[in-house]
Amino acid sequence: EHGSFGRAAATLGMTQPALSRSIKLLERAAGGALFVRSAQGVTPSDQGRLLIARARDLVRAADEFDRAFVRRGGPGAGQVVVGAGPYPAETIVPAAVARFATAHPQLRVRVVQREWDDLLRLLRAREVDFFVGEFSTFEGEPDLDIAPLTPHQVYFVARRGHPLRRKAAVTAEHTFDYPFVALSRHPPRVLEPMLAARRGQDAARHARPFPAIESGTLSAVKRIIADSDAIAALPLPPVAEDVEHGRLVVLGTEPWMSLRYAIVGLAGRDPGAAARSLAELVREEEAKLTRDEARLAARLVPEPARRALAARTEVPAGE
Repeated sequence: EHGSFGRAAATLGMTQPALSRSIKLLERAAGGALFVRSAQGVTPSDQGRLLIARARDLVRAADEFDRAFVRRGGPGAGQVVVGAGPYPAETIVPAAVARFATAHPQLRVRVVQREWDDLLRLLRAREVDFFVGEFSTFEGEPDLDIAPLTPHQVYFVARRGHPLRRKAAVTAEHTFDYPFVALSRHPPRVLEPMLAARRGQDAARHARPFPAIESGTLSAVKRIIADSDAIAALPLPPVAEDVEHGRLVVLGTEPWMSLRYAIVGLAGRDPGAAARSLAELVREEEAKLTRDEARLAARLVPEPARRALAARTEVPAGE
């Protein structure tokens, strides 16, 4: 993982000579070199990769065995590991964890924030009990138990003095003259219509990368758009205070700009009473967030933008 005995030793809280001695003893027991040392760093040998893969399987099996018994103690004992996409990690997951920790003080909760494809890998490796994240890219996978949550509209957000502030209702086509900031990777269901809207634009606008900036934290995204002409697509709750205090403004949106999250677990695998209890709190917090968003939209989204969104989402007669 670290490519260096020194960094690995520091992570393990031991000296490098002690780690090197342990590795040598392991290599002697295995009957061959487990790592290849070079000026570029340390990498596993073929035998080392085999040992690492088998060791990880054994550790996961031991953890599953241990937790299967701990789960019998109910929601007040053991550990829950929950994965979260960038937006849930800023909103419903911490709110649910706070309530859960108060109700079950003996439980250890670990929140792992990743992109949706990383979360799926961690779930299948049984390194998280469930996750809350984008599910559109693997909807219908037979090994997954997917419980969709309410979609949440996202909006183009920028600094208060942004040039687009003068437009009545900003759409995707209006944003291409400015850098776009992303908190997470856009799923294909959002990326494809965004790029389709850019086709046919002049070469200069078409050449700008999309997104131009990627940042892993909401605070960094808000700082970037507050200090530049960059634009981000964000839900209302995390930016409500900034909008109310005049630091940021809501410009507009598109019908297809929404968050589609779900609580995702492994089909046929019982995560235990503790994880089920936390998942239920996530659902409750998501319902609260939905109500809050409706109130915020009425207060913070300009009337022309709300009318434009309503017009674009109307279902034609007969459909």
